[in-house]
Amino acid sequence: MTRYTGVYAFPESAEAAERLADRLGLPCFTAELHRFPDGESLVRCPQRVERAILYRSLDNPNDKLVEIVLAASVLRREGARELCLVAPYMAYMRQDAVFRPGEPVSQKVIGAWLAQHFDRIVCVEPHLHRTGQLDEVFPGRTTDALSAAPVLAERLAAWGVSPDTVLVGPDEESAPLIEATAAGLGLSWTVAGKERRGDRDVTVTLPETADLAGRPAVILDDVVSSGETILSCARAVAARGAGPLRVIGVHALHAGNVAARFAAAGIEAFESCDGVPHPSNAIPLAPLLAEALRR
Repeated sequence: MTRYTGVYAFPESAEAAERLADRLGLPCFTAELHRFPDGESLVRCPQRVERAILYRSLDNPNDKLVEIVLAASVLRREGARELCLVAPYMAYMRQDAVFRPGEPVSQKVIGAWLAQHFDRIVCVEPHLHRTGQLDEVFPGRTTDALSAAPVLAERLAAWGVSPDTVLVGPDEESAPLIEATAAGLGLSWTVAGKERRGDRDVTVTLPETADLAGRPAVILDDVVSSGETILSCARAVAARGAGPLRVIGVHALHAGNVAARFAAAGIEAFESCDGVPHPSNAIPLAPLLAEALRR
């Protein structure tokens, strides 16, 4: 049972929002979106919802952030007493500190802005590696930072992975996701070290103790954007004699020829969760999100 009375989506995320609404037994509406020639957005939410879930991942975030705030303003004006933002992918989380003089702490800026408009924020695998809790990002609001481990473990079980499969995390930040997913299946796991010299200049190194020779491997990562981290990790895994190799990314942000590069690197399959619309989507987040929203 959920206290919410309806789900609102945007056109690009309507299918995933409908899956969530079906899971919750709620009506699902799609906001009407118009963009003027100068780039301004006009958002219409004609159906009133008393306790609304607004669903939208914040990849390509700049237009989307403005549009969800406009939608929230309409729903509030039309009588919404409670607004929950379900943003499976939350933007502006990586810049959680001042790394060089003159930079903003974008996480705090965007978090404080969204906290003005929503009572609750739900995300999946948000970038919290230097931030203790999600409620530190959204001050004064109820928050849920969900691990994708349960749905990843379910997907791997559906694949029928063999007991000798090794789950591989491409960097230290992936350790909680890898460990939780492996525990759900009783699999071995290892986490690599990553040296990043730029957005597309990455080297991944596996620990000397990683036993991969002759064993199937699955790389798991929370965000796949340029694909360079996955490719470097795939090379390191192949050098240890592992195979076959498959990859799951929670949030797939890459485009262009990345899929072809994955195939050329010996990656037999790449799948992602459906929070960010992408051709690789194969793992629905609706069960995970619905469980949280019922609490």
